[in-house]
Amino acid sequence: MTHPDITVRAVVTTDGPHLPDPTTRQDYARIYVDNGWKVFVLSPSKVPVANCEECAQPGYHDTVEQKEACTCLTCHALYAATDDLDRIDAMLTRHPDGLLAIRTGAVSNLVVIDVDPPEGLATLANMKRAGVIRETAAVRTGSGGWHLFYQHPGGKVLSGAGKAGPKVDVKADGGYVVAPPSVHPRTGQPYTWYWDFPTAPRDVLHPRLRAHIQPPEPVRRPIVPRDYSTITQNRLRGIVRVLLGAKNGVRNDTLHWAAAQAGELVASGEITEQVAYEVLVTAAERLGLPLSECGTGPQGRGTIPSGMRKGMRK
Repeated sequence: MTHPDITVRAVVTTDGPHLPDPTTRQDYARIYVDNGWKVFVLSPSKVPVANCEECAQPGYHDTVEQKEACTCLTCHALYAATDDLDRIDAMLTRHPDGLLAIRTGAVSNLVVIDVDPPEGLATLANMKRAGVIRETAAVRTGSGGWHLFYQHPGGKVLSGAGKAGPKVDVKADGGYVVAPPSVHPRTGQPYTWYWDFPTAPRDVLHPRLRAHIQPPEPVRRPIVPRDYSTITQNRLRGIVRVLLGAKNGVRNDTLHWAAAQAGELVASGEITEQVAYEVLVTAAERLGLPLSECGTGPQGRGTIPSGMRKGMRK
């Protein structure tokens, strides 16, 4: 029933009454909410439900806070995730064929190790033999892989493809996973919890695995804040103006150039790293560039953090 090198346990439940044999999406959603997890609905093809016409406008709801506060049921993908059962029920009613999904990261106290077959199964077997995979709550995915659920260790754990090894992704802050009883759109197979295994608390990540996916913050030289001069403000406006004028085909290259220019301002102490990042993300989103290009913070991955680091090293 399982890969020979994998041992799993059933999903944890925490408090209150629980359904011993959930059948509907609403049943599962209630259990997930009881576990403290944030839930939302994807389209039947596993991609997020399209934003409404208003939310699809460039520059509308720029920040994470604005996206999370949006009253639309399913706009802004994972930012629509909620523990409000009435809202979840409304999502499921509006999208009867939609897939149930769980937002990962600190908001749900979850880090999920996402194993894609077949290569990921071999990676997972190697990790198991190395002693860095702990027995925990698990889902057999509709493609024949695994989602292994662990407690979030605190701080920031960025999601990333192949972050835990070949074809073994990390779904944490800024990520989500498809959840049972959803059916995989390609294989037609369901995502399945192993309810018949003994229930046990979600385990924490093995220290070596945690150190691999959550390296310590680098020690950086302090920058003494100071008032932004008119010259600095005008230079930053000029950088943004060039970026917003970029044409299709060169937008990513222009974004990297703009980030490097802003990084030089950070290195000279003229602006803070966070200010530079926020200005660039706002401009990039107005251009329609995906979040993967923006990164998830000044120290993360993506075109903006990479360009800023390049400029700060000059």
